[in-house]
Amino acid sequence: MSGTSSDVATGGVFSAVHRVKDSAVHVWGQQRPMSEVLDASAYSRPANFGDATSRMQKNLNYFRINYLVFTCAVLSLFVLFHPSSLAVFGGVAAAWAYVFAVRSEPLKIGDRELSHREQLMGMTALSAFVIFMLTSAGTVLFSGMGVALLGIGAHAAARVPDDLFVEDAESNKGFFSFLEPPARNGVSSGTV
Repeated sequence: MSGTSSDVATGGVFSAVHRVKDSAVHVWGQQRPMSEVLDASAYSRPANFGDATSRMQKNLNYFRINYLVFTCAVLSLFVLFHPSSLAVFGGVAAAWAYVFAVRSEPLKIGDRELSHREQLMGMTALSAFVIFMLTSAGTVLFSGMGVALLGIGAHAAARVPDDLFVEDAESNKGFFSFLEPPARNGVSSGTV
């Protein structure tokens, strides 16, 4: 019987990995070309604070995927240059993978079985405690976010958005609309 539950857990892991892969490909496909992001002729100093904030609003919406990729790259570099933080994040990721993907039997504390919500809340609290209280990994994370936000803010304020064409339907979806899963077009991705 344990082989069956192991097969179900493995199938769940593959299904989750497949969904994450599909979402990542969908998000990556929404990225703007780097030639458009780094077009040297499209930069100028904003005339005033209002002009800078207007540019930032338009550019943050238009280049949101590029900014997300930039943020991930900066955070990756910061973590790679601090090997102890890399080990902490690896350990936290391994703990999450064990609790939610690898382990097939219910998680119990004493005689009480924890619900999925309790496991999620407990792992979040434990991860935050380890990252921010026990180690300096939180400092590395916030330093990387600060550098990324500084770079994004400078680019968004200096890039003239006059040549950017954003469809009205796309611009009204919101900043995090790229997180919506890709449309399946009526095709099922189930296994045969």
